[in-house]
Amino acid sequence: MSLVVTSPPFLDIVQYASDNWLRCWFAGIDVNTVAIGIHRTEQAWTSMVRSTLAEQARIVRPGGYIAFEVGEVRNGKVLLERLVWQAAEGLPFERLAVMVNQQEFTKTANCWGVSNNASGTNTNRVVVFRRTGLA
Repeated sequence: MSLVVTSPPFLDIVQYASDNWLRCWFAGIDVNTVAIGIHRTEQAWTSMVRSTLAEQARIVRPGGYIAFEVGEVRNGKVLLERLVWQAAEGLPFERLAVMVNQQEFTKTANCWGVSNNASGTNTNRVVVFRRTGLA
């Protein structure tokens, strides 16, 4: 595999089952049968990310790339890309960049009364790695 693009469950802020019930309904998936990890502490979340990156290191060929999309949580006090960076320590990846996308847009969460740049996740942050090792 040459490229993985992924976005893990964020740190304890998103209720994926209730937020995605309509998608699951259209896809014929019972939302109650899908195991979705909810990690309440930075340490637990970072451990989940490390396990994910270790598996990606196994399947991505040397020279391949990983784009790992996260955001900021807890009113911008926790920048998840920093935890991703830490989780990759000692794994066979070259850390290339963190791209931050902040834009004016209407959040999907607007239907629940969450305004732009008021709460929730307001930026997309993509951590980019290259798999090291012999080709």
